Amino acid sequence: MTDAPAKPYNVVCRNWRNATAAELREMCPQQKARYLAYEEPPKEAQGVMAVARQRVCARLTECKGRQATENAAQQSERARRDTIIGQLKAAEARNRVCLLRLRHQNIRNQDISLMIACQPTAQRAVRLELLLPQEETGLNVQDPFDKLQRKRVEQLLDKSLGTLERRW
Repeated sequence: MTDAPAKPYNVVCRNWRNATAAELREMCPQQKARYLAYEEPPKEAQGVMAVARQRVCARLTECKGRQATENAAQQSERARRDTIIGQLKAAEARNRVCLLRLRHQNIRNQDISLMIACQPTAQRAVRLELLLPQEETGLNVQDPFDKLQRKRVEQLLDKSLGTLERRW
């Protein structure tokens, strides 16, 4: 076995800002990395970094210049295309809403028809049919019967049941 001194893993510098080359060689890799992270980069690395920074700035100014030189015709074409796309999207949305309304009304009408068909008597079916109109109309829902027709329907219902459960 050789009597070479073991390399210390934790070398403590006299002044952490001014480590000598010998002290740097004796440091373990982690300690050396920590020390070199706060050191100024060498002159040639600073030069390469400055050149890279100049290239990036030149490219950014070139891109800005290209965007500034885009002529008014292209901008107006893009604006026209955007408005057309917006109108198409709005028309599609209106169409979807209309289809949903129609689907809802169709399902509602089917449910009402089923409820009317499932009534035990024809009289109850007629009453329910009058209470629940098949088609959904606007806010101006008018009575389909005039006064005389309404009175006649009530008389017919009174005669068959003996009493009328509900008056209109």
